[in-house]
Amino acid sequence: MAETLPGRFLVLDGPEGCGKTTQVQRLVARLREEGRQATAVRDPGSTPVSERIREVLLDNRLPEMHVRTELFLYMASRAEMVARIVRPLLEGGLVVVSDRFVSSSVAYQGFAGGLEPALIWEMGRTATGGIEPDLTILLDLDVETGFGRIARARDRMESKDRAYHEKVRQGFLAMARERPDRFVVVDASRAPDAVARDISSAVKRVLR
Repeated sequence: MAETLPGRFLVLDGPEGCGKTTQVQRLVARLREEGRQATAVRDPGSTPVSERIREVLLDNRLPEMHVRTELFLYMASRAEMVARIVRPLLEGGLVVVSDRFVSSSVAYQGFAGGLEPALIWEMGRTATGGIEPDLTILLDLDVETGFGRIARARDRMESKDRAYHEKVRQGFLAMARERPDRFVVVDASRAPDAVARDISSAVKRVLR
């Protein structure tokens, strides 16, 4: 069972190129305009230790990393981020918006990587000390469109083949079908303003 804390924990997740980072920033800005104390984190990352782990995970010089190694590194980064940043902020009553979370491991290392999703969810609960999102918003976008939006050089995860990333996308959609009380799917193929409006509408269901 997810732990109940005074703050609210929101996650934006989805396949590559779906616009998560932009929408996280827009959502935090909007919440602050409404008078809420809100902040953003990124997973993996956000602490010195987690950022070092991120460098390893996304390093194109390490293309042959085993899927279980990926999973444990993501969970280690997540554990540090939650312990150092997310939990204290939630205990203080803030709204925390995360760019990816455990759902990404379920999609990438689970549905696409071949590991058991149920095991990943359980590992996530252990790594985060029971912290789970109040709501995960999945920004859905087809694989070709997503990669067409990536202008910079692709990192190690982005460099995996199209078949892998199609499994990632379908994994996210499967999660949303299985947990409609915890997930909302937003069509990310539209203009950023339209996507932002749908996200704002979705978060109202968990923010008092």
